[in-house]
Amino acid sequence: MLIIMKQNILLNSVASIVYPCLAAGLLLITGCRKEKTLDPSEQDENYFIVKDNPDVPADHARYGFYESTGIASFYNDTIHRKRISDLGELPRYSYVTLSLEYSISDLANIKFKLIDNKENIPAVLDLVKQNVLPGLPDQFVIPSIFLIDTFYTSLLLKQVELAHGWTSWHGFNTIGISVQDVTVMNSEERKMYAASILAGIAERRLTKVAGDKLQKDFFSVSRAEAKFFKSMGIDVYSGYPLTFLPPAMIPPPRPTGLLRYTVYGTGEGPREITYPCLPREADDSRAFLTAAFYYTAQEFTALYSGDAFILKKFNIIRNIAQEAGFKLPE
Repeated sequence: MLIIMKQNILLNSVASIVYPCLAAGLLLITGCRKEKTLDPSEQDENYFIVKDNPDVPADHARYGFYESTGIASFYNDTIHRKRISDLGELPRYSYVTLSLEYSISDLANIKFKLIDNKENIPAVLDLVKQNVLPGLPDQFVIPSIFLIDTFYTSLLLKQVELAHGWTSWHGFNTIGISVQDVTVMNSEERKMYAASILAGIAERRLTKVAGDKLQKDFFSVSRAEAKFFKSMGIDVYSGYPLTFLPPAMIPPPRPTGLLRYTVYGTGEGPREITYPCLPREADDSRAFLTAAFYYTAQEFTALYSGDAFILKKFNIIRNIAQEAGFKLPE
């Protein structure tokens, strides 16, 4: 027993000497190894800037807009590309892109079509500067502007007009704007275009800061008055197709406080098939917000003097928008 104990003591003593020596040797080896030069990560680089290109009118206009407002505008969703692979490797890149999705869980599934004709960009940016930015709340932050041809959800809206409010979409790091030919518009059409852009921006903002109030005071009006659909167990804001009813049996929208039904469809040209649908909440709020940014309260009242619930909803959403800081015509 005594011999075994002595052997254990001897082994422990050897281990206590050898292990620290090995550890010190490893530290010495790694400490003498030449470290790879550290490069800046560029993680704090600002990609939301615009450089001038006087030879391209659209780019020159974007630069002027950026210089005067501080807001970068783009007509491509990829705004930066950087190679991250080493020389000799298969090329790999990282990208900085604009996203119209508000979050990874956004169910809107927004898609877009890039613009082919950039000639309309200067006039649109001038309209945004003169007629859209002044209507926004103070200190409202626009991360960037994405100038596109059109955007759409998984459901294809048809017969879309400026008054419907579907010309802008507030995404995650940008606001998408559908570019129109402003040069052929008269003053009232330009005013409606600006109101439609503002409506798209306001719809996202109000949903975020006053969503409960919109549900309680605004959307509840049509939900209560759409008794025909309610009796069938159909929510008036379900987007439900009205094809199950003969046209003569479809209740008119205005008595329930709706400005219009939406129109969806499939196909294009001779193959296009359209059908009326109940609106979604965004369809309804965008239409009323466009009206609120376009008409004074007196003008709208004169247009819809016989529609009590439409006037009620107009005044409600007008008040909510003003409380959120948006500037409306008086």
